[in-house]
Amino acid sequence: MTRRLRLDDLTAIVLPEQPSISPDGTRVVYTLVGVDAEADRPVRSLWWVATAGGTPPTRLTEGPGDGSAAWSPDGTRIAFLRAAGGPPQIWVLPVTGGDPRQLTRLPLGAGRPIWSPDGSRIAFTSAVDTHAVPGEDDAARAARGHAPLVVDALDYQADGAGLLGTMRSHLHVLDPDTGEVTQVTEGEWHAGEPAWSPDGRRLAFSAGRDADADMNNLSAAYVLDPSTPDVPAERVGPADGMIGPVGWTPDGEALLAVGATHNGTGHARLLRIPLAGGPVAQLAASLDRNIMSGGGGYPGALPQFTADGRELLFCAREAGDTQLLVLDPATDTTRVLVGGANRSVSGVSVPQTPGPVAIVLATPTSYGEIVLVDPADGTERVLTTHVADALPDVELFTAVDRRFTISDGTVVHARVIRDPQATGPGPLLMDIHGGPHNAWGGTADSIHLYHQVLAERGWTILLPNPRASDGYGEDFFTAAVGAWGLADAADFLEPLDTLVAEGIADPDRLAVAGYSYGGYMTCYLTSRDRRFAAAVTGGVVSDLVSISGTSDAGTFLARAEFGDITYRDEPERYAAMNPLSRVGDVRTPTLVVHGGADMRCPVGQAQQWFSALREQGVPTRMVLYPEGSHLFILQGRPSHRLDWNRRIVDWVEQYAGPAGRARPARLDAAHWQRRLSTLASRHQVPGATLAVLRVDANGPDDLIEAAHGVLNLNTGVPVTTESVFQIGSISKVWTTTLVMQLVEDGLLDLDQPLAELMPELRLSDPELPKRITMRHLLTHSSGIDGDHFPDTGRGDDCVARYVDTLVDVTQVFPPGAGWSYCNAGFVLAGRVIEHLTGKTWDEVLRERLSTPLGLTRTVTLPEEALLLSAAVGHLSEGGGAPTVAPVSGLPRSLGPAGLISSTAAELLAFARLHLTDGLAADGRRLLAAQYTTAMRERQVDVPDTALTGTTWGLGWRLWAVDGQELCGHNGGTVGQLAFLQVLPEHGLALALLTNGGQAEELSEELFAEILTEAAGIAPAEPFAPPAEPPAVDVDRYVGVYERAAQRDEVSVTPDGLLLRRELTGPLADTLPDAVTELRMVPVAEDVFAVRLPGSPIWRPLIFASFGTGGRFLYLGARISPQRD
Repeated sequence: MTRRLRLDDLTAIVLPEQPSISPDGTRVVYTLVGVDAEADRPVRSLWWVATAGGTPPTRLTEGPGDGSAAWSPDGTRIAFLRAAGGPPQIWVLPVTGGDPRQLTRLPLGAGRPIWSPDGSRIAFTSAVDTHAVPGEDDAARAARGHAPLVVDALDYQADGAGLLGTMRSHLHVLDPDTGEVTQVTEGEWHAGEPAWSPDGRRLAFSAGRDADADMNNLSAAYVLDPSTPDVPAERVGPADGMIGPVGWTPDGEALLAVGATHNGTGHARLLRIPLAGGPVAQLAASLDRNIMSGGGGYPGALPQFTADGRELLFCAREAGDTQLLVLDPATDTTRVLVGGANRSVSGVSVPQTPGPVAIVLATPTSYGEIVLVDPADGTERVLTTHVADALPDVELFTAVDRRFTISDGTVVHARVIRDPQATGPGPLLMDIHGGPHNAWGGTADSIHLYHQVLAERGWTILLPNPRASDGYGEDFFTAAVGAWGLADAADFLEPLDTLVAEGIADPDRLAVAGYSYGGYMTCYLTSRDRRFAAAVTGGVVSDLVSISGTSDAGTFLARAEFGDITYRDEPERYAAMNPLSRVGDVRTPTLVVHGGADMRCPVGQAQQWFSALREQGVPTRMVLYPEGSHLFILQGRPSHRLDWNRRIVDWVEQYAGPAGRARPARLDAAHWQRRLSTLASRHQVPGATLAVLRVDANGPDDLIEAAHGVLNLNTGVPVTTESVFQIGSISKVWTTTLVMQLVEDGLLDLDQPLAELMPELRLSDPELPKRITMRHLLTHSSGIDGDHFPDTGRGDDCVARYVDTLVDVTQVFPPGAGWSYCNAGFVLAGRVIEHLTGKTWDEVLRERLSTPLGLTRTVTLPEEALLLSAAVGHLSEGGGAPTVAPVSGLPRSLGPAGLISSTAAELLAFARLHLTDGLAADGRRLLAAQYTTAMRERQVDVPDTALTGTTWGLGWRLWAVDGQELCGHNGGTVGQLAFLQVLPEHGLALALLTNGGQAEELSEELFAEILTEAAGIAPAEPFAPPAEPPAVDVDRYVGVYERAAQRDEVSVTPDGLLLRRELTGPLADTLPDAVTELRMVPVAEDVFAVRLPGSPIWRPLIFASFGTGGRFLYLGARISPQRD
C-alpha cells in the first residue's frame, strides 16, 4: 500500500552522487548522502557496486564526511576526502582491503583529489593563508584570524566560506606514498581545480589573475609544470573571457574548457584552447544550449573524453533538465546519449578502457540512482535502488508539462503538479526558481518537499520557467538582462490567469513563493500586484541598490544582469526593477526566510523587506537560519531544511489554503516548551507535560508536546513527553464515551432506570434504583454522596464490590433535584458497563478505546504504569514546597471515576475522537457523531452557573470564554492534577499533566496564553470578591455542613466568617492538610469568595436551599447539606 511523501521523510532520503568508475570499468564507487537526524547533519559515506550487476551495493566507509572518491590509475587505491571533526583531508583506501590512511593534515583542508596518469602524485586545491608564516602554531593562526580585515578589492567574501581575509585557494601536489605536500601556485588570487596533462607533466587550471578581476570577473586558463613550482604558470588563450573548469584534449595539444570568450551573461560553451596559440575554437557550436559542468542546484558534470579519445561526453540543459550528450570532435556533431523529458544527469565517470560510463540519473519518480550507460547506443542499466529502498511505500506526484503563450507571443514552459483526482478550482502556489538562469526540471525533487505535501492537500503547484530560464536557447536565457521584473512579470501572471480561467486555480487562494531570484520576483510581484493571498520570499533580493555593493557577486549582478549600469547611472530604471521602491504597495501576508550567513543575497535584503512590511502593518514573519549560507536549503542542517519546508506549507495554508478564512498559524513547539518550563518553575510544579492539538479537516493534525522537570523529586528522573501521569477524573469522560458506545449499540438507554439494567442494585433507599438513570450518573445529578472511597481490593470484582457498599451511602438530594460532583456515580456507571459487556471496565476501555485509538501508553493499573516512565504525586503542606506523596494512587475500584494514566499526547488522541465527531486518526469510526455531539449539549446547571458560566453535559464540563464554547475536565489524584480543554469550533485541544505544586495556577496561566495565541480568545476575568465587600447577615450561615468524607463548619470571628474544612474519609490520612481554614469574603447575598492556602485563585462558595427544603453549602463542585 502506497502513501504520499511527508515532510519528515526528508531525514530518510538518500542521494547517490559523485560516481567514479574503476579504470577497468568493473566497479563504481560513489558517495551516498543521507541524514543523521540526531546529530542534525548530512552524512556522506562511500559505497561501491559491481557494474556486472547481480550483487547489491556495499558500503566502503562509515563517514560521516566522506566523498569525492577517485580511483588510482592502476585500480589498487581509492583516494577520497574525509571531514572528521575538522576541514576535509585526503585519505587513501586500499581496494584489496585494510583501513584507510590519512595523507594530508593541512590547516585549512584539501580539495578533491585528482590522480596523475601514472598514479605517482595527487593534485588538489587547498585554501592557504597568504600571510601565514612557515611553521606557525595554532595560537598564531587563531590570533591572525581575529585581526582587523583590511580590504582593497571586492573579492573579500564568498558565500559558504565567509570573510576570506588573506585566504586564497591554490594548487598543491601530494606524493601518496610519502604524504609530502608541495604548494605549486601562490598569489593574491584563487586557483581553480587542476587537471593533469595526458603525459602527467603539467597541470592546467583557471584563475582570475587580472588586476581588476574582482570587478570585471575576467578569468583565463593557465598551465604549469609542478616539478618547477618556482616557475610561474603560463596563461593559455585569451585573457578577456570567463574560463571555468579546464581539462585536456587526448593529444595534450589543447585545453578543453567550459566558459565564454566574453564576460557578460550568456551560455557557457565548450572551448578548445590551443597551447601553441591561435584562435579559441567553440565545440558543438551549433548547439544553442548551456553547458552544465555541475554545481549546487545546477546538475551536470565535467566534460570527459571516452577512453579511445574519439568522442567527448558533456552535459547540457534542455527545457530545465540536464542531458548527457556525445560530441564527435572530428565533425563537431552531437547526439543525445541520455535525455528524454523529465530526466536529469548529475555526475559522469568514464573508465580508462572502452566501455559503459557511470552516471547519476534522476527521473520523475527517483531523486537519482547510479546508472551504467553504453556510449555507443545509450543502453541504460540501473545499478542501485537506494531511493526506492529508503522510501519503498512512497508514491510521488509527477509534474505535467504545460506551455503558455504570453501576450507578446513568447512561449513559457512550465510544470504543474496536481493530484490527478483533484477537481474544480483550488488553492495554487506559484513557485519561482532562482538564478535567474536556473530552471525547474521534471525530475523528483528532494529539496522542495512542500510541493508534494501541498499537492496531497489539494493544491496546484505551478513551476514556470520564464524568460532567463535555462534550456531554451541563449536569446531566451538573456531576455531579462537589464529588465528584471519588467521583461518577465507577464511570464508569471498570465499563466495564472489561464489556470484561473480553466477552473484549476481559485483566484482568491493564490500564493507565490520563490528563492534567490525567485525571492526577488516574489517581492517584485507582490509590490506590483495584489492578487496573491500569501507570499514566501527566501534568499531575498529586495533592493537592487544595496545588493550591488554587499553581495559577494554584487558587481557581477550590476554589470551582467542589471544591464551594466549602476543606480547612479539610471536611477529610474533601477527603481522600475527594484522591489523596495514599491514596498509601500504590498498588502500580501509575507513570510521571509533567509540564511543567517548568506553572502550571495546578504541578510540585510531580508531585513529590509521584513522591516518595511512590519512597519506598514502587513502580516509578516522573518525566519533566519543561523550559519545558513545561500544554499542552506540544499546543503544546510537537516533541521533547517525541514523547518524551511514546513514553514512554507504552514504559511500558505494559513493565508491561502482553506476557502473563506485564514488558517491559524502552526503551533510553535519551542515557544510552548519555554513557557511551560518558565511557568512550571514559577508555580513550583515538580514535573509536567503539555500537549496541544489542532485538527484540520483540510490537512494533517498539528500536535506539539513539551516536558518539564522530574517525575519524582527523590529520584530526579526527568520528565519526557512519553512520561505517564495519572489523569484522575478526566477518566470520567472516557467512561461516558464507553457508555455512549453502548447506547449506540442498543444495549442501554440514558433515561432507563438503573433497576432495569441491574435488578440486583441496592442503594440507601430501595426506590432509588428505580428513579436514578444513566443520565443522572453522567451529569452528577443522581444525588448520591459522591466522595465515597472504600478500598474493595484489587481483584477484577473490585468495582462490583464497591457498588455493593453504596447501600450505606447517604442520598444528598433526590435524583435530578440538584447537582453535586459524584465519583460514586461514575463507578456505578462503570459497573453498568461491566454488567452489560461481561468484562471488566479496564478490558472494555482497552478494547473499545485504547486499542482502536492506537494508544500504547494509556493504562489503568499501577503495575502497568510501573513498566512505563511514570510520575509520582507530590503534596505541599500549608502551601510550602512539594514533597513526594505517601501513596501512589487511588484504589482500583475507583477506575471508572479516575484511575487512567496516560501521556499528554495520548490524552489528546482521545480528545481528537471528540473533535472529529467519533473518528479515530486512521479514519475508523468509534462513535456516531450524534453521540459525541450529545455529550457536549447542556444537560444541567450547577449552583455557580450564574457566576462562572459553567454547566454540565454528559461527562463534560461546559463553559464559554470570549464567546467561544469549550468543554473539558480536570482530574486530581494524590498529588497529581491533570487538565483537559477542548474547543470544537477551532479543532483545538489542550492537555496539561502535573505531579504537584501550584498546578491549578499553572494551568490557568498557561492555558490562557495558549487560547489567546492559538484561537484568539481573550482570557475571562477571574472570579474575585469586590474591592469593598458588601455587608451580610453572618448569622444566617453559621453552622455545620457535612457529607461523606468532609465536615465544614462556618463560624464568626473578629475578621468575619471563617470556614473550617476537615477531611474525614479514607483519603484524609494521605493528605498533609486534612484541616484547612478559609476566610470567607462576601461577594453578594449567599455568595462568598475563598482562597486555599498558598493559592492566589479565588473560588466561589455558595449557600442555597434544596427545592425540597434544607440548606447546603456549595464549594469545590460539591454540595454539603447543613446538619440539623
